[in-house]
Amino acid sequence: MSNVSGLGKKVVFSDEILQDPYPTYARMHEEGPLHYVDAGGKWAVWAIFSHAECASIAKDPRLSAKRAQQMLLPLPLSRQAEFSELARMLSLWLIFMDPPEHTRLRKLLNKGFSAAAVEGLRPQAEAIVDQMLTPLRHGTEVDLMSEFANPMPVRIISELLGVPQAMYGTFVNASRAIAAFRGNPNRTVEDAQAAQDALIELTEFFRKTVAERRRNKGTDLISLLIDIEEEGEVLTEEELYAQCIALLFAGHETTRNLIGNGMYTLLQYPEQMAELREKPELIRSAVEELLRFESPVQFTARVLKEDIEVCGQPIRKGWTVLCMLAAANRDPKQFKDPNRLDLKRLNNQHLAFSAGLHFCIGAQLARLEGQIAILNLVQRFPKMKLVGPRPEWASTFGLRGLKSLQVIL
Repeated sequence: MSNVSGLGKKVVFSDEILQDPYPTYARMHEEGPLHYVDAGGKWAVWAIFSHAECASIAKDPRLSAKRAQQMLLPLPLSRQAEFSELARMLSLWLIFMDPPEHTRLRKLLNKGFSAAAVEGLRPQAEAIVDQMLTPLRHGTEVDLMSEFANPMPVRIISELLGVPQAMYGTFVNASRAIAAFRGNPNRTVEDAQAAQDALIELTEFFRKTVAERRRNKGTDLISLLIDIEEEGEVLTEEELYAQCIALLFAGHETTRNLIGNGMYTLLQYPEQMAELREKPELIRSAVEELLRFESPVQFTARVLKEDIEVCGQPIRKGWTVLCMLAAANRDPKQFKDPNRLDLKRLNNQHLAFSAGLHFCIGAQLARLEGQIAILNLVQRFPKMKLVGPRPEWASTFGLRGLKSLQVIL
């Protein structure tokens, strides 16, 4: 690649960044919108940090979301063939597709995630949150992640899919394995093996569940997808399993981090938390600001389908570009005082759910769950405070979330 010879690679994936990426993002904004970054090992990519460019690239048809195969590149060349099934299974997910396949599938899935369908889940979500928080006692020390933020979204997405409670533990473990592979630019053979095993296990589970649901249809999302398929729209059996897994993963992983990151942020700003407690009508704008301020998804990737110029830099076909969504959400050109938490922020055009064709299909569901969970926690436990050492962030750069969150309720 002659256009990058002699170019110094910036390090943005390190333990230091994992704990607090925002000073680095601020420095990158000062230096320019585009940087050539070390993505682990021998792999380097272009990364876009500006809000305007990230929003624009996410909508650019010259870039492809078909990047499942590219995810194997950090692995040793001699081992990549072992994980062809992993790449193939991920390539069936909606987020790794381009039009026209993406358009067809998105249209089918949209029916299950319309605003009305999601709003219809509110009583169910409120009942689940109430059921989970009622046994927790004031003044006791708990890990908010393991006690609430991790299991709560799994319960909701499982009810949406109509799958049994006995599977919750399996779903959480499988989701973590897939997250460790997907969220790490310097992913290892062990990460790939765990993710492949998890996907095979989940595919087998949904194979049996779909067969059973064909015999006894309900009002759940799997039944809806089967109905759509039987109406003549083409949703192959494999696509059906893959979308169920993708919905389970996305519905759990990002929402658990919205709740965990959101509560951790509020606990560091007690005055703002108190205001939210007193003015519950702020919850919608508060969740949008928490999504912007401490984004559960830090970056998304695209592969160039042709040679293009980005921010004046020629980049060749086949290269990967990272859209640093969390950096874009702290872009001073887009947001006034970007490093200040403002639960009343207006016109909050954050990119936490990406943009364009791949704007998160479950965004409304994540918002609903975040609003219900965070408001309930803030109101029920007015004396909640952080306890113990500073919480540790999970080692997944792309998906930012806490390993645990120790609090006294």
